[in-house]
Amino acid sequence: MLGQLRAGQVKCIEGRIGSEGAQTAKDKLSRVLIANAEGRGDKVEWERLVKRHLEDIDRSDPDMCFKYATQLSRGGSGRAPGVIRWADYALDNKSRWSGTTYTKRVYDLYRLKTEAANKLWTEAEEVYATKEHTEENEAKAAKWRGQTKDFAREWLDYAKASGQDTKSAMAICVSAAGQRAFCEG
Repeated sequence: MLGQLRAGQVKCIEGRIGSEGAQTAKDKLSRVLIANAEGRGDKVEWERLVKRHLEDIDRSDPDMCFKYATQLSRGGSGRAPGVIRWADYALDNKSRWSGTTYTKRVYDLYRLKTEAANKLWTEAEEVYATKEHTEENEAKAAKWRGQTKDFAREWLDYAKASGQDTKSAMAICVSAAGQRAFCEG
């Protein structure tokens, strides 16, 4: 946890992950390397290790999916599909949370998904309007507008149900829907 594993130790653990047959052992070893990278403050290595863990070892940990989606959300629109993907995996396993952790994390995951789709919609609209006015680009913009609208509505509904702030969710929902009635309904 302090990020003090030596290069030889990391190499040894990597070797064990590659040769280990039991998924539970791979999971534990992978988590040691993730904690080491986080302890060292090596965000690039942490991201690589978490991505490998989630894609190849286990994606059922909602905390890890949440942290990874949050990290990806700090990037540009190229990372937005990943934000949506990993937020969805976290939401699939949200039952592992309880109390205020559940309430806050679920709200944040809906927010992350909405903001990611909104980035993709904004970018697609700009490409369609200013660069390539094609049917394909128009369809792409429409797709992401629809996703933004749906995700914003989910976020807004959850925010209302859980007594959390609805202002941003409502603003994005109205922008994507083009009418307030859809969002209030």
